Amino acid sequence: MKLIFAGTPKAGRIVLEKLIKSHEISLVITRPDAPTGRKRELVASDVAQFAQKHGLPVLKTNKLTSEQIEQIRVCDAELAVVVAFGAIIPRPALDILPWWNLHFSILPKWRGASPLQHSLIYQEGQGVTVFELDDGLDTGPIVSSKEIKLPVDAPAGELLVSLAALGGDLLLENLGAKYQLTPQRGEATHAPRINRADVRIDFNLSAAELQRRVYAFNPEPMSWCKAEHLDLRILAAKALGDVDWDALGNHGAIPGQLLLESSKVIVACGGGTRLELLEVQPAGGKRMSAKEWVRGFKGARLD
Repeated sequence: MKLIFAGTPKAGRIVLEKLIKSHEISLVITRPDAPTGRKRELVASDVAQFAQKHGLPVLKTNKLTSEQIEQIRVCDAELAVVVAFGAIIPRPALDILPWWNLHFSILPKWRGASPLQHSLIYQEGQGVTVFELDDGLDTGPIVSSKEIKLPVDAPAGELLVSLAALGGDLLLENLGAKYQLTPQRGEATHAPRINRADVRIDFNLSAAELQRRVYAFNPEPMSWCKAEHLDLRILAAKALGDVDWDALGNHGAIPGQLLLESSKVIVACGGGTRLELLEVQPAGGKRMSAKEWVRGFKGARLD
């Protein structure tokens, strides 16, 4: 089948790598080179690097222009596949051919920019959906979907790799096959773009929810809190059961208070629950175990 592919990060590259084995890719659309690292050197996207390595024609753009849409038209492709492209496909391009999008939740749950993260936090709508783009935000009819229960102790970055591979297989099952578009059914929920303010840890929440948030926001934008006057990233953590430890006799601990027990770094959380910190990163410092970090910390609580 003759395809156009639009994608930018590693998740897109994983899917493109699967598609190229059994389909003709007439054009790859990706975002322009972006500044990366301390030196802010321009680096091509994962998708661009893979496409160029395999001799595929590449179009780099943040917004499809009329000239670029005409370039899409002359490709004479049968269908376009979108995986984490990061830009809107305008109506003139949608009118040329069908555009299938791989979305990292079970639609209509978690429409928007951060479906995987929200599905991890709220423990619903986990999986992948292939749907046909329309003028709305992730509102188009569904080609196929696959639910999967995701672990609560794995970073979103790792899970995205697994879901991209799963989604690539789902695309391959449906490309060239007879399919029936199905309208989205059920209550829609939304997953807006996540910023740094959204991921500051609120220790009034339960330890179980904080664990889910820590892993949902890893590797970006990364959960953080204040340790004295410095920022502290929380990279890995573990809820110590859904237990009100205060009610069992450990009274007086307020949310955010550090409790050192049996060489473990534990923080009091909402509802008397406890969160064990496993890996952290101080501002301007390296990643380290929470045990290593706490040896140099003189404070009594996190905020």
